[in-house]
Amino acid sequence: MTPLILFYNLSNEKGKKIRLICLKLHIRIKQVDPVDYAKPIGMLAGIKDFPTPQDDASFSSDPKREAFTDEMLVMKDFDGRLLDRFLLEMRRAKIARVALKAVLTPDNITWNSFALHDELQKEHEAMTKEPPSAT
Repeated sequence: MTPLILFYNLSNEKGKKIRLICLKLHIRIKQVDPVDYAKPIGMLAGIKDFPTPQDDASFSSDPKREAFTDEMLVMKDFDGRLLDRFLLEMRRAKIARVALKAVLTPDNITWNSFALHDELQKEHEAMTKEPPSAT
């Protein structure tokens, strides 16, 4: 299978640089438009038979809500080696970090873009939060 990256809000110079890396590494790109944010990630990634979404309120969201503007990447069919190479190429090209990145998994395949964005945002905030001082 050919690896794929879903691009969110990367119609800019950074996105052009990432596209060149994808071309070099034979990774397909799909730009996701805000009108498609309420669709399941698996559908956006072109998966034909993915599981039906679970009734899990924590990962559903209002499909009519305003689109997010954060840059986000979702990677499909990446093995560890390709993921490492992709991230290394981004560092070598001195591309500013895309904070919200995910690999498509059986857990998030049924989520929509809003739910995945919200979860990645929480994880990013938790990882970048400064620990309380000991004083």
